[in-house]
Amino acid sequence: MKREHVKKLPKIELHCHLDGSIRPGTLRKIAEPQGISLPVDDNQLKKQLVAPADCQNLNDYLERFDLVLSCLQTEAALTTAALDVIHQAAEEHIQYIEIRFAPSLHTEKGLSLPKVIKAVLSGLQQGQQRFGVKSNALLCGMRHEDSAAIEKIVQLAESFKKEGIVGFDLAGNELDFPPYTFEETLELVNQLTIPLTLHAGECGCGKNVADAVYLGAKRIGHGIAVKDTPEYFSLLRDKNILIEMCPTSNFQTKTVTKLADYPFQTFIDAGINVCINTDNRTVSDTTLTDEYMKLHEWYGITYADMEQLNHNAVNGAFIPEHEKQVLHEQLKNEY
Repeated sequence: MKREHVKKLPKIELHCHLDGSIRPGTLRKIAEPQGISLPVDDNQLKKQLVAPADCQNLNDYLERFDLVLSCLQTEAALTTAALDVIHQAAEEHIQYIEIRFAPSLHTEKGLSLPKVIKAVLSGLQQGQQRFGVKSNALLCGMRHEDSAAIEKIVQLAESFKKEGIVGFDLAGNELDFPPYTFEETLELVNQLTIPLTLHAGECGCGKNVADAVYLGAKRIGHGIAVKDTPEYFSLLRDKNILIEMCPTSNFQTKTVTKLADYPFQTFIDAGINVCINTDNRTVSDTTLTDEYMKLHEWYGITYADMEQLNHNAVNGAFIPEHEKQVLHEQLKNEY
């Protein structure tokens, strides 16, 4: 596969975090009016934003978000950040993208949760007008917060259903807060018929992936650890679960340490639905084009495989059937 061609082909992305995907140049634009000082040297700034290839673990990776979050505490900053991610998506011909963010992480300077959400949605709408990329957003509850705080986010996902919030997710420390910690909260999500995707199996526990499915998740963020519990493969197949894989990020966070352990081909061979994502464009220093080129290099995937992975993403997207049809047609015509 040729990089230039991969870049030009239409793509779909479902797992992209807002705060991990802002370009360093945009962060400067956001920080300046707020009087936040960033390293003058671009390389120094990049060093603070991009996780090293040899992260010790997921927490080491997550430290890269501290500086960015300190800048994302105003409505203008959030709108600019969302617009920037859509601009990046347009540059590599992404036709539809779901951006996820945790509203509670943006309230340090007194923004209300609804204002945080409206500011992000405003950036996504402007992005669609300017760049023609269709997008929606997912709200994340942070696993370390108490259930009342997380349920507030669930209720907001319900309130903003018609304005571009299409699903709910749990992010953060999976090791100490496995899925069943949130049984009651997720029951509420299901009662309100809010589509659910959950981060699971990013640390070493395949059972978390199965538990997330039992609790109502239709998609799994990462899902890598389920490779070690093949007894759950039939569950993933029967329930038609989509695994949102993020190859670069999965190696950085030490979810796997060598290519032989990466389960992309294992999942495909087992008939499990997979789609490909960046996770965090800036923190992982990647693009969706990069991710596909890696899979080509590692597994020899073809354009036909790439098309199928994108059809999988369309099938799993939290959008109405008629919108899926349009995307499927476009993929068929352009591949």
